[in-house]
Parts: sequence; structure tokens; C-alpha cells
Amino acid sequence: MRIAALLTVLLAGAFAAPQPQFGGLKKLLNSFSGDEKPGSGGNGDYESVPYETIQEYEGYEERRYPSVNFACTELTYEMPEDNDEGEWTLEKVMEWMSSSKSRKDRPQSKMFLKLFRYIAGVNSEAQEIEMTIPVISKLAPSEDNKMTKEMCFYITKEFQENPPQPIDKDVVIKKSSERVVFVKTFGGYAMRDSVWMDNAAAFREEISDRADEIYEGYFYTAGYDSPMKFWNRRNEVMFEKKNNEVDIL
Repeated sequence: MRIAALLTVLLAGAFAAPQPQFGGLKKLLNSFSGDEKPGSGGNGDYESVPYETIQEYEGYEERRYPSVNFACTELTYEMPEDNDEGEWTLEKVMEWMSSSKSRKDRPQSKMFLKLFRYIAGVNSEAQEIEMTIPVISKLAPSEDNKMTKEMCFYITKEFQENPPQPIDKDVVIKKSSERVVFVKTFGGYAMRDSVWMDNAAAFREEISDRADEIYEGYFYTAGYDSPMKFWNRRNEVMFEKKNNEVDIL
């Protein structure tokens, strides 16, 4: 009922707007329905991190990512005990979105907001930079139940050569080195580290015959969609391939 009520309010507001807003209404409906292609963000197309698909396998692919500039922030934190939260249903997502405290207290939310402020103009040039996809993170879990995470926003082509410098000391401009990765795509919501870790573990098992080819101790994640996109979502986990003569991000 709460979901239906929210949709009613949103749609009522859209129809109450002037008629030229029909384009916005369509985007709103697409953001809920997932009519847009996976990874489009639910609000139209965004510039995406470039990559080359080297080879497609059954269930996963191998990609090469070029050297490009990112805005990044890093944080080490104790992993929360969130296994009792259960599956992230549509209702749970709506509850999470309606609770500012539950969002802001999460380490990934704090990191995202730092990066978002940077592209929103909190930088040396007071320059707004368009949002890009996906949000790429490097996760390195440790045995003491701690996680070291580096979250990065790809910087648009317009500012690739000379990105504005961050004002927040926790945000840095980082030029990645070219790297080759094995990539597994999955759907649904990945709002918790445990979801990423479970999918990474399953993917590691899936490519166990290639264990000698990948680096251990960390993996990458890529989230393409806003929380407002409820269906047809795109998430990815990646393992870096060894012996490709590249450094890690």
C-alpha cells in the first residue's frame, strides 16, 4: 500500500505539471518499469566508462579497460552485520529510500556523497560535471571483518585531460592503468557489501579453472543504475587478470 501511495503521489504530480512535461513523465515511468535498457540509469543515457570486449564466454566475458581519469575516495570500515535484512524487495527499497538515516549511515553512501559533491561543483573550478556510469569500486575484505573500499566516478570526456581538482581532501583524481578483467553481470539490487561478496564468490567458483589467472584479495564492482530503477537492473563483479602488464586502479 505504501508503494502504491507513493506512485500515486508521483504520478499525480506529473499529471498536474504543464503538458510539455510528458517527456519527464515518460522518464519517470521508465525509471520504475525498467523499460530503458539495463545500465541506462533510469533517467536517460549517461556517458559510460570505455572498454573493449576481448572475448565472450558462456556466462561471462573478458574485457580490457583503458587508462582514464577517475575521481575516487577510499574508506576502511568494519563490515555491518546485515545478513538478517533478507532479500531487497521493492517494498524494502522504498523503505530504505524514505529513511535518510539508513542511507547516510552506510559507508558506501558517505563515499558516494563525497564524489557526488565533487561533480556537483565542489571543486577548484566550481565546475559541474555530468554523472557517468557505472560507479566502479574496488573491494578488499580482510579477515578481521573489515572492508577497504575505493569508490570511483569516471570523469567525462569533456574533462578527462584536465579534471578540476577536488576540494575535499578525501577525494582524489586518479589515472587508472590499463587492465584486463573477467566480468560477471547480474541483476537485482546490490545495496550491501554482502551481496557483492556473495556474487563475487559465486563467480570465483564459476571460473575456478582460471584461478591461476586472477589476482586474489580484491575484486571490482560496477553499479549502473539509480535506486529509483526497480527492474531490469545491471550490476557487475570483476576479477583482474594476471600477466597483462598493467597495474591495478
